[in-house]
Amino acid sequence: MAAGPAATPRLGRRCARVAVLLAAVATALVVAGCSDDDGGGSAGGAERSSTSSTAAGSSTAPTVAPYSSPTYSDPVNWLCRPDRSDDACDIDLDATLVRADGTTEVQRFRPAADPAADCFYVYPTISADPPPNSDLSPGPEERLVVANQFARFGSVCRLFAPVYRQVPLAGLSALGATTTTGVPGAPTPGQVAYGDVLDAWRQYLANDNDGRPVVLIGHSQGSGHLTRLLTEAITTDPVARERLVSALLVGSSVKVPGAPGAIPDLPVCTERDGRPATGCLLSYVSFAADAPPPDGSLFGRARDGQGRTVCTNPADLTGGAAPLDSYFPARPDQGLSTPFVRYEGLLQGRCTSDPRFDWLEVTNTHAPGDARPADVGGRITPVWGLHLIDVNLALGNLVDLVGQQVRGFG
Repeated sequence: MAAGPAATPRLGRRCARVAVLLAAVATALVVAGCSDDDGGGSAGGAERSSTSSTAAGSSTAPTVAPYSSPTYSDPVNWLCRPDRSDDACDIDLDATLVRADGTTEVQRFRPAADPAADCFYVYPTISADPPPNSDLSPGPEERLVVANQFARFGSVCRLFAPVYRQVPLAGLSALGATTTTGVPGAPTPGQVAYGDVLDAWRQYLANDNDGRPVVLIGHSQGSGHLTRLLTEAITTDPVARERLVSALLVGSSVKVPGAPGAIPDLPVCTERDGRPATGCLLSYVSFAADAPPPDGSLFGRARDGQGRTVCTNPADLTGGAAPLDSYFPARPDQGLSTPFVRYEGLLQGRCTSDPRFDWLEVTNTHAPGDARPADVGGRITPVWGLHLIDVNLALGNLVDLVGQQVRGFG
């Protein structure tokens, strides 16, 4: 899956710009003051899941009803999928492990030869297209965020990532708009975006899944759309629910089970007999230990004030503090030969809360003489915490967790 040698230097430079692009995301979101769901309301005419099951007690296994999307039946409208000729996940993912004493180790990425499960990913707000919605032609920013957040899951699953008409950076102020076009009854920008995610999911489930276990992965706007997908099209569908290994809804304020408006029939991931549970959800928002959520923070609390939000430490599902396994795009000034750098244990995470917020508290363990950075970045404004690097700071833990869940599924 790795890109050829000629592509490696170019990828390294592009990956180094991911943080800059994500910084633009957060800046635009602050100005807009948007909801982290980025897609509330109805689906603007999009139908619910087309899956169907046999009658209770039948000896025939539940099946998926036929479905063909005019958009997502064409591989060109996916960033990643096994039959995509120009796959955004088929890149150089080698990383250099940097230790506290300054020694380094180049670690080659090994894609799974025959993965037992699939991963379905919806990316965060990243498009530089004009509002109200992005188009279906991905720019370098969409490809970069896939490289930065999702491609590494190729070591444990087949990868599916649709392009969708998300609410772009420049259009976030339109999230609360009544319509996209000004015509009464027309879908809002968030409804257009969610309609694409639903359409891509239906195409995948009916034509690509083939009964395989599946993991949902999202960040920020992507997590908001997946939260809705789980509520409307997966937990209500016995076929899809049975195949769900887990849902990683990172960088979004997901309500705890039982709270008003929480995803139904989906517990929080914990450990059972020393192994991670399956059929569950993981979610967290991250803040530095020295900068907890301040008044006005948009993450870590239910926007409607009803119920608490989920915090799952991907490094320790029992809730304790644990070292994080971090992957970041390598910077040109680091002089590394790989496009990514890995810091194993530089950061430590633990879930914490106060009377208002629930979040993953991230501590940098850097000490005098440590060759690793005392600040890994990701800070734009206190109300957003470490939102830019929610996935990066625990990417190794997330990939490892998915691998364990896939092996223990069924």
